[in-house]
Amino acid sequence: MDSAGASKPEEEVVAYQSSEAKQARLQSMLAALLDDPILADVPRKPSLADVDTLINLELGSAMRVTVVKLDNTSFNVTVLNTATLKDLKLVIRK
Repeated sequence: MDSAGASKPEEEVVAYQSSEAKQARLQSMLAALLDDPILADVPRKPSLADVDTLINLELGSAMRVTVVKLDNTSFNVTVLNTATLKDLKLVIRK
């Protein structure tokens, strides 16, 4: 019974190290992808929604809108082609 109890913490340590290794590998791959000039418009810490919108942009299901402010500065936002004005406002506030 002692050997079973002793192996359980070891299994947890191995599982933690494996999870930690997977996370490190994922971060390494993500960093390599984000350094690619083709992916320059992808945020450094993209959310699933950011990635989904960028994929839709590439597929033609989304559009990039340039918002020009009164002080003559501008910025781009990306919304789906089916987006409503409310969706556009939410993206601008973000």
